[in-house]
Amino acid sequence: MKKFLFTLLALAIILACDSESPYSGYSVYFKCDTAYHPFNQITSFGQFITVRRKTNKSYEVTDANGYKTTTNLSEIELRNPYFYGLGGLIIGTPSVSDGNVWVYDLACPTCEAARYRLDVSRDGTGLATCPNCGNVYDLNNEGIPVKGKGRPLWRYRYMMYGTELVIRN
Repeated sequence: MKKFLFTLLALAIILACDSESPYSGYSVYFKCDTAYHPFNQITSFGQFITVRRKTNKSYEVTDANGYKTTTNLSEIELRNPYFYGLGGLIIGTPSVSDGNVWVYDLACPTCEAARYRLDVSRDGTGLATCPNCGNVYDLNNEGIPVKGKGRPLWRYRYMMYGTELVIRN
């Protein structure tokens, strides 16, 4: 009986280690207040915004309608620098969801290069397309590819503290 339980435990550990994690290993640290525009769009079903580094002291947000805003980091924020994953961040709430926010990397996981940032649709379909390989990913369905081959989009963990969203790994 002990051998059987040991074998079963060893098999479970091997299978758990063998499965690929959906979470990215790229450095990410970003925070925002979802009570204010454009970050308030994050909590609306089917709305996705993108965030990417502009300079060492600023980042650019493209809201769900395609409008861009550049934000300069304060001196306090610069003490704990922001990191934006490989290509930037896609943040939003899927159209059919329990209300949880999803955070993806803006870089294509197939091409895995910062320069191949996804084009996020602004028509409410929740699709993101790679300009290099042509893969299309469904942001409303865990970032799986709906056209092309490859793995789903890399994801990031986050915490909500009231209206403040903190993304980090």
